[in-house]
Formats: sequence, C-alpha cells, structure tokens
Amino acid sequence: MRPGRLFWKLFLCFWLATTLSFTVLFAIFEYKERNGPESGSWLRTALFMTISSIVEAQGPDAVPPIIRHANRENKQFSFTELTPGTRITPPAEGVSKLLKSPDGRLFLLQSRLPIWQKPNHRLPFAIGTMFSILFSALLAWHLSRPLRRLGEAARAVASGQLSTRVGPLMGRRRDEIVDLVREFDRMVEQLQQTLEAQRRLLHDISHELRSPLTRLQAAIGLLRQSPDEQQAMLARIERESERLDELIEELLTLARLESGQQNLPYEKVDLIELLGAIAEDAGFEAAAKGARVCLASDPAFVSWVSGEMLYRAFENIVRNAVKFTDPGTEVRIEARVSGEHLHLTVSDHGPGVPPDMLESIFEPFKRLETTGDVPGLGLGLSIAQRAVQMHGGRITALTGRPRGLIIRVELPRREG
Repeated sequence: MRPGRLFWKLFLCFWLATTLSFTVLFAIFEYKERNGPESGSWLRTALFMTISSIVEAQGPDAVPPIIRHANRENKQFSFTELTPGTRITPPAEGVSKLLKSPDGRLFLLQSRLPIWQKPNHRLPFAIGTMFSILFSALLAWHLSRPLRRLGEAARAVASGQLSTRVGPLMGRRRDEIVDLVREFDRMVEQLQQTLEAQRRLLHDISHELRSPLTRLQAAIGLLRQSPDEQQAMLARIERESERLDELIEELLTLARLESGQQNLPYEKVDLIELLGAIAEDAGFEAAAKGARVCLASDPAFVSWVSGEMLYRAFENIVRNAVKFTDPGTEVRIEARVSGEHLHLTVSDHGPGVPPDMLESIFEPFKRLETTGDVPGLGLGLSIAQRAVQMHGGRITALTGRPRGLIIRVELPRREG
C-alpha cells in the first residue's frame, strides 16, 4: 500500500521536530565541550587535578610514574620543567596547565588527544538523523494507516457495500482515531438498518396494496359472471375501496411523520379533553364486542401540539387495545399530570405480546401471529410512536399482568 499525502505530511512534521530537537541538543553539547572550564574528558580533568596537587604540595618527583601510567591508556600527556625564557606554545588539540613547585620551579603539564582519538561528531549526528527518520516514519504510519483504511471503507460504503466495518481491523489500538472508527461503523450500521427497513416497508406496502386490489378484481369478475349478486359484490367492492383509502391515508400520515415536516398546524389543545372524546368513541366500538372503555384522568393538561397528529396517535393506541381485548373485559385509560409532563397508560386484556417482540410492534406493518384474524394494517402503533416522538415524548410497550398489553406514553408540556 503506497503511502498517501497524509503520511508524508505527518512524516515531515515529526522528522523536522525530532531533527530540530537533536540539533539543538547537539549544539548545546558542542558549546559546553568547547567552552567548558576544563575541556576534555573526565579522566584528563581528574589527572590534571591530581598532578597539580602533588606538584604544589610535594614537588615533581612523583609525577613521572603517573604520566607513564596515563600514557598507557592512549592519552598523550607530557610534564616538562620550564627554564627562564622558555616560550610556552599550547597544543593544537588538548589543554595545558602551568604548575609551580614549593621550591619555585615551573612545570608545564600538557595533554593532547591523538588524531585517531579526536571526537567524531559526524557519527552521532548521522545516527541521530537515521533514528529520527525511522521514528518519524513509524509514527506517521501508525497515525495515517487507520485513517487510510477509514477512507477506503467510506468509498466502499459509497459504492453500496454496507456490510463494510473498520473496527475489527484496529486490533487492540485505543485512541481518538479508534473512537472515530467506532462512530463510523455505528453510522454505517444505522444506515444499513434504515435501508433494510425501507426495503421491507416497500415490500409490505406492495403486499398490502396488492391484497385489496386482488379482491377488487375478483369481485368485479364475479359481478360480471353473476349479475344477480350485484348488491353483495358492490358491498364488497365498497369495503375494499374503503380499506385502500384507509391504507393510503395511513401511509401518507406515516410519510409526513417520517419526513419531519414542520408545516403541521400547531395549536393549544387540552389533551385530557382529547382523550375523553377518543374514549367515548372507542366505547361504542368496544360495546359491540361486549367490552368497555374506562377513562381515569386528571382535570386538564393544555399543551402546544399538533392536535391532528396526537389525536391520530391516541386513537390508534386506544382502538388497538379495543380491537385485541377479550369480550367482556375492560380497556383502561389513565392520564395523570406530573409537573410539566402527561403520563398516559392504556391497558387491555387481550393475548398480549411476547417480551422479545415488544420493541418490534412499533415497526410498520408488524403483525404478530397472536393477532389471528383481527383486521388491521399494522401501521397504527408506528404512527403513534412517531407522533409522540415528534412532540418530544416517548412511548413504550409492556406485558400486562396476567395477560394483555400496556402502552405508556410520556409527553412534556410545550408552550407556543
């Protein structure tokens, strides 16, 4: 994989930084080496101090053995007595020091490093440069590699490969780049789920539209073959037309909520009063199957809302409970005000929903096997969820005790 522009930018930045740091440190070291009070190695400095102390305290007799021993270590030391008029010439390389014995004689102590032993400053500079290049390349590769893979994954996703994930390629790495990769994977997963949901929705819509259309065509065919059954066939055609109209209306409502339209009419509505009207209408529907609807509520809860959408949401929840509750049972509606929130609970005594399916009942066209032959489109709770969320609220489903389904809605008060 050829390094990209980001790699070279990072490499140059790191290399310049390390090279500059090394150069500054080298310059400081060189300055101290050349201008220190005792230039040279620590051994030479220690030897000069020792010989100086011996000469000044005891005289020069003990110095020659020390010089011979030092020269065995490849150090060029010399110790010379100065006569009057002798000209002192400092060595080109090394240092010298003038010493005076107790009897007044002068001696010159000199040290000069051999040419082959002269410090080679080019070698450490070359080694430092090599290591700075290696370090900069490794660090630039370490930082640019995940970003490069992230770019490749983004191009793969753009081409339609929504199963692409980058996180597994990061290994045990833990830093902000990995956090970015995780967010990318989460975004792609959400995008994949959304597109799959749209595909399922289109499939379900086509199925739901095809069923009443097929029945309409069959009724028209039977009407042509049996004119005597005209009234029965017309009644069936009317029912299927109404079902189509209801389906299209529900789909349009769901589409408006999904698109997040902001041009819906908002007004101040007493939601308790709204629930009362819905409960009254649902009571007639429940009475037809020998059930009843009971409303227990606080006096009032006025909020700035889309009355049309919340009416549709509450009606779908209540009618869904009436539809599935057993004959002779009660659908209970509780609306309580707590501070600036309305808490709505609708419970029935029907077959209920398995715990692992409670979240999925809010998906469009989701119908469970427990619903049996109960008519419905599977859009009511989907519309209710999106309408509640549009108003900043939340909706949840719970399993009833001992059976049935409980829908809870929490809505905040909104000021216009």
